[in-house]
Amino acid sequence: MKTFFQRLLITAVISTTPLLANADKNAVDKVEGSLSVMVLGSGGPVATAKGRASAGYLLFADGKPRILMDVGGGTFQRLAKSGVNIKDLDIVLLSHLHLDHTADLSATFKTIYFHNNIARSSGAIPADEGRTAAINIYGPKETSYKGDNGTVYPNGTVIYPSTVDYAHDHYSVGPTPANPTAKPGTERYLTAFVNAISDDDGPMGAGTNVSQFAYKAHGLETDWKNIHTRTVIYSEGGLTISYIPVMHGPVPAVAYRIDYKGHSIVYSGDTSSISPNMQIISNNADLLIYDTAITDTLPANPLFHILHTSPTRMGQVATAANVGTLVLSHLTPVTDPRIKEIKSAVRAQGFTGKIKAAKDLQVYNLGDKHKHKHKHKNKHDD
Repeated sequence: MKTFFQRLLITAVISTTPLLANADKNAVDKVEGSLSVMVLGSGGPVATAKGRASAGYLLFADGKPRILMDVGGGTFQRLAKSGVNIKDLDIVLLSHLHLDHTADLSATFKTIYFHNNIARSSGAIPADEGRTAAINIYGPKETSYKGDNGTVYPNGTVIYPSTVDYAHDHYSVGPTPANPTAKPGTERYLTAFVNAISDDDGPMGAGTNVSQFAYKAHGLETDWKNIHTRTVIYSEGGLTISYIPVMHGPVPAVAYRIDYKGHSIVYSGDTSSISPNMQIISNNADLLIYDTAITDTLPANPLFHILHTSPTRMGQVATAANVGTLVLSHLTPVTDPRIKEIKSAVRAQGFTGKIKAAKDLQVYNLGDKHKHKHKHKNKHDD
């Protein structure tokens, strides 16, 4: 006779399986080639009737989901609809710690362990092979601009924590023999929860849990004024991840580059027109996903032009860096209805590559059949 916990898990498998295998209707079915990126969220921080999720991108190497870049509000729903199983995903790249880039992080983490249990229960992986690998979270260190206006509260508290503190504040279980001064995180229950759902005999049974919640947080330098080279943070099996600091007003922020089998994807995160580093990290990139929150003149509030990149600057960067395809993302109520205007501004800077306006669940594939030929760009292929 099956225990209560076994029956509960079977019910979860039956109710969730259609999301993982809905033939001919899932975005994951479009993934092919050596390196791919799926747009989970192409929008910004504003909820609009257009229905775009906030920033989020899932990268695949040889068809396997490997990297999650930002995970803003709504990306969890897009992930569910995509049909992707992320049981083995272990790299999360956060460009900065604004909510429209981080809001669905914990929900996605929880799904990683549910997907692992579903795979075990369905026989896709051996029943005794639970998820124990740590999830690596990369993101900016604490701001290096403590003296700048707007980065410190009147009581002296720094507005933006480091990514390491951000992760611990969410997921730490508190003091341990190895770290006796650690403070418990607000979502510390995830450790106990993962143990419980992977213990098929239940807490009173003879078996033990086969999965363990684990994470590692890594802080990245944010001094864009003095750092003008990209730094490798991961290199294994031909997959390389590098980053460079970028300016997002007073907000600590970084941009990322992923290289695999001769193909490359760059993600700007949110960055202003001032930083010189986007051209450096984008050099000869096949695909550049760029922050498209403003036009050259709108909004009228100058704050937004300190935080984000103008289309004219995007065109300058993409042209100088010899980018193959420019993807306009992080679209806002200002830019969503002005895509043609933005493309024209980019073209006016001499860019002759492809320009694509991102859509949620769109997939861009790079591989032998999809490699961008920089010498044969078609300026009419928008």
